[in-house]
Amino acid sequence: MDTVKTIIYSACVVGVVSTMIEIASPEGTMKKQLDLVIGLVLVMVVITPCMNKDFRFRLNDYTSAYDKQVYEDIKNYEKSLVIDSAKAELSDYLRKKLNAEGINCGEIIITLDIDEYNQIGITKVQVSSNQSPDKIKSIIQAELPKTQVSVTAGDSS
Repeated sequence: MDTVKTIIYSACVVGVVSTMIEIASPEGTMKKQLDLVIGLVLVMVVITPCMNKDFRFRLNDYTSAYDKQVYEDIKNYEKSLVIDSAKAELSDYLRKKLNAEGINCGEIIITLDIDEYNQIGITKVQVSSNQSPDKIKSIIQAELPKTQVSVTAGDSS
């Protein structure tokens, strides 16, 4: 942290001094050369604290394994967030669809999966209801033809 403070402090001092020198210098061909020298001095002032023995920055100290773990954590979190949101929305949609047909149902459990192309696949829908299982299956399979539907006897409040 001291190195960063030193770099910032040195760059500010050199910046102020170089501005004063540029204001005081006469216009002409020497102005370009003076700007070049001031720029080099500024670069040297910024680089010099990094040459200290305490300041070490090597690319092999930085491992990509850490990045991979962080990426996997973020990916898994987003996946669970998307799946949970999709389950809730689909459950609400199916509940409204069944209610429109006059069927009261309890819990709707939806099994989803995300494939390698990040597409959500609906694999199974479980509905708990005391009403006609065949009618419930036909309504859901009309909406989701490739989905396994099961109806269990349960609370249809």
